[in-house]
Amino acid sequence: MNDSSTKKNLRYYTRIPAQLEATVFKEGTKADNGITIAIANLSRAGLMLSCDNTTLDQILPNTPAIIPRQPVQLAVEFAIPVVATQSVIIKSKCNIIYTRRISRDSFQVGIEFESVEHNGYNYIDQYIDNQQQAS
Repeated sequence: MNDSSTKKNLRYYTRIPAQLEATVFKEGTKADNGITIAIANLSRAGLMLSCDNTTLDQILPNTPAIIPRQPVQLAVEFAIPVVATQSVIIKSKCNIIYTRRISRDSFQVGIEFESVEHNGYNYIDQYIDNQQQAS
């Protein structure tokens, strides 16, 4: 029997493609020093950002390899549409889990939510459910 056909899906939360933007704040920076980055996908556990090399250097200047025991922490804010005419801003404290080079000037940054303010998780769940029903 082929091992790949018997493996379970290790992803606990559903990941959906997203066409949203996030504003990322490095730890210890002021609120007006945010970096705007595209969100490639979103789940209840976190999100994946897509960026170029310049943006990645702004987020992770002089950073060695990402180590799970020494996460790089960021504050991330993004707006999720709740209804057609209204969005809610989600504010979260996050850890960078990985960076992946896709091409010469294209990178993916995997981010895990450490904490989400107020009812943020509920809004994320609602958005994911709405996107799954629409597709």
